[in-house]
Amino acid sequence: MEALNEIAEALKLLEQKRAFLSECFKQTDKDGITKFKFPINPVDLHNLKICGVDGGLLKKEYHGAGLILRRAVAVCFTYSEGKLSETRYFPDRKPMPEPIAVGPEFSEADFNLLASLKREEVELKTCLKAIGEFEPNVLVRDGSIVLYPSNLPEKTSQVYKVYQSVVKLVRELYKTCQEKNILLVGAVEDSRGKRYCNIILQEAVPALLKANINIELLRRIDANKDVLNNTTDTLFLYNLLSTGERTAALDYSKTSELPILKDLEEFSKKLFVVYIKAAEFDRPLRLDFLSDVEKLDETADKIAAIIYEISKLNRMYSYPSILIEADGRAKLEENDIFHFKAALAEKLGNNPALFELRRDLRPF
Repeated sequence: MEALNEIAEALKLLEQKRAFLSECFKQTDKDGITKFKFPINPVDLHNLKICGVDGGLLKKEYHGAGLILRRAVAVCFTYSEGKLSETRYFPDRKPMPEPIAVGPEFSEADFNLLASLKREEVELKTCLKAIGEFEPNVLVRDGSIVLYPSNLPEKTSQVYKVYQSVVKLVRELYKTCQEKNILLVGAVEDSRGKRYCNIILQEAVPALLKANINIELLRRIDANKDVLNNTTDTLFLYNLLSTGERTAALDYSKTSELPILKDLEEFSKKLFVVYIKAAEFDRPLRLDFLSDVEKLDETADKIAAIIYEISKLNRMYSYPSILIEADGRAKLEENDIFHFKAALAEKLGNNPALFELRRDLRPF
């Protein structure tokens, strides 16, 4: 019980420090010293086409084979007079999942990486086809528009060629959206990013502590700034942002020399992040987006306004409604993979490749 009390007290103290520091920054914004946050401008959705893409994936390892099921669905919302007037789907409302089987040559780590890349692959291909099908003004992906570092295999890995083909699709999507003037954005459902907090701690706070501002305000900033080492962006911004506000846009990474960003070539410097608060009792939503540097403020304004408009439907939960719909169409049920295995077993008979792993058969 004592340990529980200590944990509760520590979490309470961190939240108090986050709240105190947020209030300080709200004051410096009010005084025109800083610009940590901006109001999200109203937007007219009339004649706007918004396309959302999400995918579903299941994977299962057996003694001599790995089985994967995947699918992706694009949903297109068309708005007229501020209201949703039409909903279309690609390739279908509920397409059949695509089965993939691989042999025992993949290690467990490589198999998991392969499955993740195969999901990215089908989602990216669906994005590109949906652009041709719907000609949207906005394309929203579930998750980041940048491959996660965990998707980067070693060059000696059997998965590396798959990774290269996926990166090529990413670049193709960026190029297509840029040429067709489509706003490309990724909504990150549960971001653990710390980039915003790091920039405030490393750049904004030192500048503020040297500024000619109220001494008591300076003292409070100095006393609470260390909390930025122990928090994520969304935790801190929950206090800093009010509903209907966004952060300033940030570059995606401090450096474009990260391996995955280097593979994106010229696009590595066109990737940015903004946070919006769309619901009173939910944490802010992270949006990754593509923009030319010279149009950054304009693009950030447009993206924040549009995504806010389709994410503010519930005071407790903020997420783009189009991605909620896409997720409902794309997700797979756990027993789908077992139906796939059963269909294979019916054709193969008692094949040891489809034996369950012993760790899944333990009777105790």
